[in-house]
Amino acid sequence: MEAVISSKRTPKIRTLCLLCLMIGLVSSTAFALDPMGPPVAGLAEGQMKAGFDYSRSSMDLELNNGTYTEFIDGVFWSAGELQSFILKDFEAGRAYMNLGYGFTDNLEAFVRVGGTKGTFGDSIEGSAEEFTSGNELAVGGGIKATFFEQDGLELGGLIQGSWSEYHGKLDSPNWFWPDFVEMDMLEVQLAFGARYTWEGRFSVYGGPFFHFVSGDLDDTTGELVELDFGEIGNRERAWEIDEDSVFGGYFGAQLELAENCSFNIEYQTTAAADAVALSLMFRN
Repeated sequence: MEAVISSKRTPKIRTLCLLCLMIGLVSSTAFALDPMGPPVAGLAEGQMKAGFDYSRSSMDLELNNGTYTEFIDGVFWSAGELQSFILKDFEAGRAYMNLGYGFTDNLEAFVRVGGTKGTFGDSIEGSAEEFTSGNELAVGGGIKATFFEQDGLELGGLIQGSWSEYHGKLDSPNWFWPDFVEMDMLEVQLAFGARYTWEGRFSVYGGPFFHFVSGDLDDTTGELVELDFGEIGNRERAWEIDEDSVFGGYFGAQLELAENCSFNIEYQTTAAADAVALSLMFRN
């Protein structure tokens, strides 16, 4: 692999410039969908790949089965249920290192390890609040399979999943107490579709997909009012996270930049989410 990369210095520089440009173009796009790439296997038996994935998206999330518990000076005061609602425009960017292996010519598997950062605003309290997480861990993996191949046309499917978490402070100019949010999310994407390749260098791909989300959001509030006997008025709230829309579609393009080096760009959409994703891959 190192010999391939070093012998193609000019294409490599061009690739990295293109990648930086594309990231700049999509960085303001309204993301937590992961890159999918072609819905077919892309490795021969025993072949390996290594590369970089990036995605940015925005989605609406359902927060259901909410509960709250209130304390006064650390002593239980009250508890109850909360109404379900839609958390609007949860935006996240994710960057992964991707490693894959071809078990057969028609079946490959891959794993991802990387980081993510998320934001949302004015959804929980409706008080001009804004949440921004730190740089958090994200991991994932999946499999791809080719079911049919003839004259440049391939049909197949993929299933992939990822887990991520987000921790940060919920700020608003309208209150003076600290408010901290923790989110953890498990996502699964299932896609079926096709790829068509011209002369082994350029291909287009896409198809329908399903996107499932499961997780939890915890919100802890503590007022900064203090009496002689200590702090008062803290509250803990929790909701279950679900996707607001399951079914969607995606399309993309793949270009072979050099021998054993490819670049992908794609767009994914559901009724409640949109994402742009990029991938740069090297194969041995």
